[in-house]
Amino acid sequence: MLFTLEFIDLSRNSIKTLTCKDFANLTQVKSLYLYSNKISVIDSCLFKDLKSLEVLKLGTNHLLRIGDAFSNGPHSLLDLQLSFNKLSKIEKYAFRNVSQLNNLSLQDNQISEIEGHAFEGLNNLTSLLLSSNKISAKTLTSHQNVFSGMPNLKNLELQANSISFMDDQLKHPPFTDLKQLRVLSLHSQRRGIGKIPSNLLQGLSSLEMFYAGNTNLGHLNPDTFKFNPQLWFLELSKNALSEDNSIPAELFHPISGLTKLILSRTQLRSLNFLLNASLSRLSTLRARGNEIDSINKTLIQSLPRLEVLDLEKNTFTCDCNNAFFIDWAKNINSTQVIYLNKYMCSYPPSLRGMSLSDFNTESCTLKIDFICFLCSSIVVTLTLLSSFVWHFLRFQVVYAYYLFLAFLYDNKKKHNGSSFQYDAFISYNTEDESWVMEELIPKLEGEQGWRLCLHHRDFEPGRPIIDNIIDGIYSSRKTICLITRNYLKSNWCSSEVQVASFRLFDEQKDVLILVFLEDIPTHQLSPCHRMRKLVKKRTYLRGPKPGEDTKIFWQKLKMALETKEDFVKIQNHCHFSYEKKSVVVFSGVKD
Repeated sequence: MLFTLEFIDLSRNSIKTLTCKDFANLTQVKSLYLYSNKISVIDSCLFKDLKSLEVLKLGTNHLLRIGDAFSNGPHSLLDLQLSFNKLSKIEKYAFRNVSQLNNLSLQDNQISEIEGHAFEGLNNLTSLLLSSNKISAKTLTSHQNVFSGMPNLKNLELQANSISFMDDQLKHPPFTDLKQLRVLSLHSQRRGIGKIPSNLLQGLSSLEMFYAGNTNLGHLNPDTFKFNPQLWFLELSKNALSEDNSIPAELFHPISGLTKLILSRTQLRSLNFLLNASLSRLSTLRARGNEIDSINKTLIQSLPRLEVLDLEKNTFTCDCNNAFFIDWAKNINSTQVIYLNKYMCSYPPSLRGMSLSDFNTESCTLKIDFICFLCSSIVVTLTLLSSFVWHFLRFQVVYAYYLFLAFLYDNKKKHNGSSFQYDAFISYNTEDESWVMEELIPKLEGEQGWRLCLHHRDFEPGRPIIDNIIDGIYSSRKTICLITRNYLKSNWCSSEVQVASFRLFDEQKDVLILVFLEDIPTHQLSPCHRMRKLVKKRTYLRGPKPGEDTKIFWQKLKMALETKEDFVKIQNHCHFSYEKKSVVVFSGVKD
């Protein structure tokens, strides 16, 4: 009867030792359960007759080492469980003679050392469980062949160990021999993984699923997944990814086929890194338990194949920034928004605790026609206002502008304590230049020795005209304006009058002399008339007509230039009276 036995269960006993005769001649046994005993040593002869054994469970015993326990097989073994023992080391070639093995479970031991070629010969192994041990980064990188000999390994579990990296790049990446690996789990490292070196996953060209949650990750290198183009599942939950650049968009560029992304409880404040991640195939996004306050339209549009969205327990703001997301989540049929009714408002304080879906988004929607009406109304109003200002207040605006420029120059001049460079600044139209050159300059500079500032001679080339005008006026004791019809048509001449008027207004000194070289009717004096209304009293001299004696004119002009800036007033051609602040001669103006 025993020779035909296929299943033996000796688990949950108090077996301490096993001898070579205990399983002698049991060639038909396929499953042997020895877990939950007190076995500490296994002799190499124990399994020599178990030629059909496929499943061996030795978990929850007191095994300290493997040694040569499997040096004689069983050669047909497919599933070996050695979990919950006290193994601290995996020796070289420990499993070479169980080459048919598909599943090897070594979790919950005390393994801290794995020798090179420890798993050599396991050509058919597809699943290796090494979780909950004492494996460190040193364990993985001390030897170049730690995981060699398993060309068909599909699943490797290393969670709940002590793997932690300090370097950005490894000298000996540990997984380069695992070309067929599909699933790698590194989550829940006891002291945190620190960082994921950029070449840690080198060689894993077939990797499809990667678990790195609860590892205290604070940043991900953009090159982390450059060796893993087949990755479609990524789990990074329970990390500290609160910084804006913790997850760069470039991280996802090599894995554009990603369909499931788990980012729950990672302290995320925003999902905007997904905008440029090019994850057009992403179907499931779980980011619950973060600090995300808003989801914008562009983000939703960047995920066209999204089928499942879980954002519960985030700190949503109930305002118009979330209006699109709220309406989209309530009405979308192609995407399942998990527990939408449990999404709560965190801000503003007055709405805290209210369901996000109860927020009234209608107040955030402006009709297109209303927006067009509003914009067109604003344009029309501004156009009318500008036309009104230009037509009725043009002089005041321009005058205010020149007042401001002169004010700046005046302050600068007072600060620098500059002295006058000229006796008079001559303001005239170029059409009257012949009179200036032939009459004015010879008299004032040639005979009387005054220093005059003239456009063509003293203005600095290449400098803005208004700057030259202001500089010339403030560098001169007086400003002489030669008024003709051509002068009144010149914008720059008008500017010179305005700047000189501001100087008079600011300094309260008589610095402006108006000389009429032509008889001009009042209605043609618009600029001068308005200026006269602003500054009220000015000096008016009439230039000599052909045939008239010019001596009186030059005498009056000389007197105007010689007067103190604060006390002389001249009336008409020959009458003089003294009044503070102004020199005035009225002549040459027709009503």
